[in-house]
Amino acid sequence: MPKQIVVATDLSPASVAAVAVAGSIAQIFKAKTTLLHIFEYVPQHRYSIPVEWMVSNIRQDARTKLEEIKKSLGRSGIEVEVKMLEGGTPAQQIPAFLRTCESPLLLMGTHAVGGMDRFLLGSTAEQVLRQVECPVITVGPHVLAGEENHAGLQKILFATDFSETSLAAIPLLLELKKASGAQLRVLHVSGNHISGTEENQQFAPVQKALQDAEGVEYVTLHGTNIGQAVTNEAERYPADLVVLGVRRAPEAAAHLAPKLAFQIIAAAPCAVLTVSC
Repeated sequence: MPKQIVVATDLSPASVAAVAVAGSIAQIFKAKTTLLHIFEYVPQHRYSIPVEWMVSNIRQDARTKLEEIKKSLGRSGIEVEVKMLEGGTPAQQIPAFLRTCESPLLLMGTHAVGGMDRFLLGSTAEQVLRQVECPVITVGPHVLAGEENHAGLQKILFATDFSETSLAAIPLLLELKKASGAQLRVLHVSGNHISGTEENQQFAPVQKALQDAEGVEYVTLHGTNIGQAVTNEAERYPADLVVLGVRRAPEAAAHLAPKLAFQIIAAAPCAVLTVSC
């Protein structure tokens, strides 16, 4: 069970939906919430004209917005503290801050930057996701920041390939289902057409791990595009949260073609919880 929810926000439109999801997650886990902002406008070079007054204005505007978010979450009975760290980059500062927390769960939004910008700069959210050891809920660009996010979790979709990496997500998944009372659907996307009996046998490790959970559905879809299949199922269900077990990778991998987990995050209609090992 996470003891601290860390909501990393750059105060952009992409982070608005993330804050709404954070409210639901914090209520489910009854955890203290830290609103974390990395302030990157600290002057580190000499300029021909003074710029400190502009930086001060931007800093004050950021603090005002953070306090507004704090008040919004506080109205739901959530205990919130604000942390604004200066210097460095979010990809450096967020993992460093998480290492000072006890049993954290990170929640962040992403623009899911693509094309040449992503190759040159990488995605901050993906860089962070690949580095941190704690569970991460990422809210992609297709998640709406509406009132529906305050309704809590009602349907969870767990996508699995039955590997040890995937099954590592189950303990937190069980706690989340128990705390929220959400329905759970387990999805496997198979590239092979096998009999119904063989399909049921594949789910045996998951069924054993989820034997104490009630009302779990098991679904197999056939196809080779796993990311698209998971995203489509999340929309049809419709899921409030997709859960994935992922393997950590070097930061440099964030500059390469997007891997499966981030493909799902970038296209999913709901937030995505990744548990790494």
